[in-house]
Amino acid sequence: MDLAFLDGRQNSPKYIETLENHLMPFAGNIGVGNWEYQHDNAPIHTSIAMNIYLNSKSVTVLEWPPVSPELNPIENVWCIMSRKVYEKGGQFYSVNGLKRAIESAWYNFELEILQTLIMSLEKHVYDDILNNGKTKLLRTLY
Repeated sequence: MDLAFLDGRQNSPKYIETLENHLMPFAGNIGVGNWEYQHDNAPIHTSIAMNIYLNSKSVTVLEWPPVSPELNPIENVWCIMSRKVYEKGGQFYSVNGLKRAIESAWYNFELEILQTLIMSLEKHVYDDILNNGKTKLLRTLY
């Protein structure tokens, strides 16, 4: 999946536009019939407009506990990518330079790390249940 670089502060209409322009074509291109979408409970993700949009596209949204980044592997992906982008004290003097570094981190992400993150999800769900839904700090498995 290609990265989508977003401009400015995101709100519900911009998020809908992002999904329409990037997620929906991706889902169509990979030929997935029934699929479920996961997002956190940020207000732009749970707005009435967003719910109407997702319903109009027949997208099922996973129910997700609030403030639970350890249950979402993509949160760890962003942490790992950030470390790669800024490794060795990397600094960027242009937006294009930063974008190139982000793209490099994304397209060179190791499949084994993704598999480890996904395989760890069951343990995180179990831990969350044992802790009555009280989340812990984000654990990075890298």
